[in-house]
Amino acid sequence: MLDIKEQRVQANGLDFLVRSAGDRSAPPVILLHGFPECGYSWRYQMPYLADQGFHVLAPDLRGYGRSAAPKEVDAYRQDVLVSDVLGILDAFGAPRARVVGHDWGCALAWQVARQAPDRVVAVAGLSVPYPGIGPKAPTEQMRAAFGDRFFYQLYFQQPEVPERELEADPRDFLRRIYHALSGPGMKEKHRTHGNATGMLDILQRPQGAQPSWMTEADLDVYVDSFERSGMTGPINWYRAMDLSWEQQRADGRERIHPPAFFLAGKEDPVIQFAGRALKRMPELMDDLTDVVMLDDIGHWVQMEAADTVNEHLGRFLRQVDDAG
Repeated sequence: MLDIKEQRVQANGLDFLVRSAGDRSAPPVILLHGFPECGYSWRYQMPYLADQGFHVLAPDLRGYGRSAAPKEVDAYRQDVLVSDVLGILDAFGAPRARVVGHDWGCALAWQVARQAPDRVVAVAGLSVPYPGIGPKAPTEQMRAAFGDRFFYQLYFQQPEVPERELEADPRDFLRRIYHALSGPGMKEKHRTHGNATGMLDILQRPQGAQPSWMTEADLDVYVDSFERSGMTGPINWYRAMDLSWEQQRADGRERIHPPAFFLAGKEDPVIQFAGRALKRMPELMDDLTDVVMLDDIGHWVQMEAADTVNEHLGRFLRQVDDAG
């Protein structure tokens, strides 16, 4: 089994826990996780990519696990998070890197490529299509789309309320969300009784044992991560969406210049919600090399279909030459 190292580094004025694998002199790849996850979510990709000749970095991002977790909402603007990623690369002596992200980490990977194209050899996104810079603030668009219906990202805008719900029993929340948004979970006929008022109202409990890609031992790692960090930092990524949009509008740069690749599961609810962005994405990129959609796979694509994801990622990352 390949040795995965853990170390703490200083980046952008904060302390980060970073897992690494492979020869430090090899071309760097940084893997950015989503919600509710941590760097451990890349456990199936790290050994494979290291074996393919890359130096692989998987940090616990700002607000998560054993990394620093400021309480202020504006500390989670996307441009601040981009500076975190660049600072982590600097700490490992990597002027340029291949950047891969899933979920919020995917949104962040697109922003790293948009804001700092000179630092990005190539970018690969899992689950979240690149939407460009919308004409209205994200929460305004969501309220127009959902009206009075429950939508978790709007629920997360409230102070303290979602933390109280999700921190009451992190294991129950995590077990539910990993099942509900998986391929099998998305195919279950689950209906909320009455009007949903909280996150747990829309997440069915799984029946039976944990899936092979998320064992009880795996779940223990995530539970420990969120018992350490709490939920405020992770939820602040959502609370800072409008602030990030304002900064991006002021910045004005929209196109993704480095070579890009996108992969998602067809059962992923993000894909069902973001179909328009998926169709528009090629117009916003100079070099979108491929879009791969996997049958029967849900949101946790790099875990649910690890071997397939590894093959696609490895092929894309190997074929990109670093001319910098």
